[in-house]
Amino acid sequence: MSTAENNYRELLEKLDAFIRKYYTNQLIKGGIYAFALLLGFYLAVTLLESFAWFSPAVRSVLFYTYLAATAVVLWKLVLTPLFKLYKLGKTLSRNDAAKIIGEHFQPIRDKLLNTLQLHDQANAEPEHLALIHASINQKSAELRPIPFSSAIDLRKNRKYLPYAAFPLLALVIILFAAPSLITDPTAVCWNMARVSPSRPHFHFR
Repeated sequence: MSTAENNYRELLEKLDAFIRKYYTNQLIKGGIYAFALLLGFYLAVTLLESFAWFSPAVRSVLFYTYLAATAVVLWKLVLTPLFKLYKLGKTLSRNDAAKIIGEHFQPIRDKLLNTLQLHDQANAEPEHLALIHASINQKSAELRPIPFSSAIDLRKNRKYLPYAAFPLLALVIILFAAPSLITDPTAVCWNMARVSPSRPHFHFR
C-alpha cells in the first residue's frame, strides 16, 4: 500500500472514530436526560396518586401514559444513538462529520472536505489520477496531526448530571422520610400491570 493510500486510510479511520464518539456523546447525554425525565415523571405520578386517590380510570390513563412516555423517551434518547453507534440505520456520513469537525477546527474545514471530494473525483477522472492522488496525499499528511475526536468533549456531559441528580435525591429523601408515598402507589400500578386485560380489576388502598 502506497504512502498516499496509508495517509488517506488513516484520515478515514479518524473520521470514523469521530463519528463513533459523536454517537457515544449523544448516548451519554440522552441517557442522563432519559433517566431524569422518567424518574421525574414517576415521582410526579406517584405523589399525585398518594394525595389525590385517583379513580381506576384515571389510574389506568396515567399508567399507560407512563408506559408510552417511557417507550418514546428510550427510543429517542437512548436506543436511536445506540443503534447508530453500531451502524444500524442511517448514520452520519463522513462529509457530515467533516463539516462538524470543521466547525471546531475552522482552519481545516475546507481542506478536510476537499480531501474527501478529491477521492471521489479520482474515480470520475482516471486521466488525472496521479495528480489527484498527490494532492490527496499532501492534504492528508497536513491533516494528520489534527485530533478530530477532540472536537467532542465527553466531560461536558457532566453539566447535565444535576437534571438526573435532583429527582434521584428527591426519591431518596422521600423513601427515608415517608416511603409509603412511593411504595403504595407503586404497588397499585404493579397490581394493575399483573391483571389480565380481558378482566380489568383495580386494587384500592
